[in-house]
Amino acid sequence: MTLKSLAFWSALACLAVAAACEKSPARPSTVVESPGATTASVTDAKTGITMTSPAPLTPADAAQIQFGSQPLTLTVTNGVTTGSTPLTYTFEVASDNGFGTIVQTKGNVTQGSGQTSVALDKLSGGKTYYWRAHTNAGSAVGPNSKPRSIVIGPEVVLQAPVLADPGPNGTVGTSPVLSVNNVQRSGPVGQVVYTFQISESSDFSSLVYSGTSSERTDLPVTSHTVGAQLAEKTYFWRVQASDPSSGATSPYSNASPFKVQPFDMRNALIWDNPQDLGSWAETANITSVVFTDNAFLVDFDKRTGAGRWPDVGFGAGSLEYTLGMCVNISGQWNCSATVQFWYGRDLEASGRPDEIGINWWYDRRWGNLIGYQPAFGETVGIFVAAGNLRDNGNVITKERSKVVLMPFGGTYFAGASAQRLFFRR
Repeated sequence: MTLKSLAFWSALACLAVAAACEKSPARPSTVVESPGATTASVTDAKTGITMTSPAPLTPADAAQIQFGSQPLTLTVTNGVTTGSTPLTYTFEVASDNGFGTIVQTKGNVTQGSGQTSVALDKLSGGKTYYWRAHTNAGSAVGPNSKPRSIVIGPEVVLQAPVLADPGPNGTVGTSPVLSVNNVQRSGPVGQVVYTFQISESSDFSSLVYSGTSSERTDLPVTSHTVGAQLAEKTYFWRVQASDPSSGATSPYSNASPFKVQPFDMRNALIWDNPQDLGSWAETANITSVVFTDNAFLVDFDKRTGAGRWPDVGFGAGSLEYTLGMCVNISGQWNCSATVQFWYGRDLEASGRPDEIGINWWYDRRWGNLIGYQPAFGETVGIFVAAGNLRDNGNVITKERSKVVLMPFGGTYFAGASAQRLFFRR
């Protein structure tokens, strides 16, 4: 005879006495459950062995369970027996509170120490279920526990993300912007979060960087600026999407390599511009770059407004700034600010992207840049500088923007860059 405590044994003895008074030859056993009790007991008429039901422990009654939190574990406080046969447990899950439709049964579960648990198979989402458990001692079956309900949230499926930029073996700066296409999904998705991982190995056995960005629902891509300085070498990156509200997590994207090449305009070759351009103060930030068939539109925070760059004289008129580009030729960065803009000039004056080589750098003044046409997807640096920089130019303040490294033919929005667009080329 095995008992967990003297107090529990006393209660069990009382139940057994009550059960004995109610026995009849037609009933092999009697279930006794006192009003308000958390457990019931059964006494086998043939053996006289009494067993109590287990008591549900977790999850709580009417618990709300995220679909992605499965597999779900059910736990009960152990039942008690007056017999010597070790107890096992049977757990049942039904789609109705009368247990007319059992959807899962986990039987012959070995008793744990004080508590017994079992992991369920995944349940369908968006439904309410009911569960209970009972003890077994050989062929004798104990009473069922009180049932509890659980609510499984709707299923949300996130597909593997598809990387956008940089493309395979693309060249980036030491703190690159990584962009992923917004993930395909089904179900009632909440706010999607992307985790960006960088490793020196394609198997991601160790990480050199990991960071997250919330999805940009106003754009087809979501970007993340790496908050670390990467060394000059080849890395691999991948992305995983998740929906914290549902617990859904996507598979990882395919891994893709990229090359880090440090960029410092002070080390670049400057053509047809003031030779100290690389050392000018970076007082402006480019806010957007959009490539189209006929132009690439570059905007920045000192183009308009009270703090805009001052105008400088140019012929009979004036100029405000010059738009420039840096390209990497055989491992050496070459830069030149080429297109002159007066205040209010249409941003489309930059010219056709597929005619940079013939319309921007058309004679010997541009040295290595003569006739150079960037390839679609090639990493280039976009910048603007105050005043007129052509032919050593005319400037009032030596100020320029930070250089944005991005794929030629893509788009850039501060904090969300590199959606690739197609244009004629």
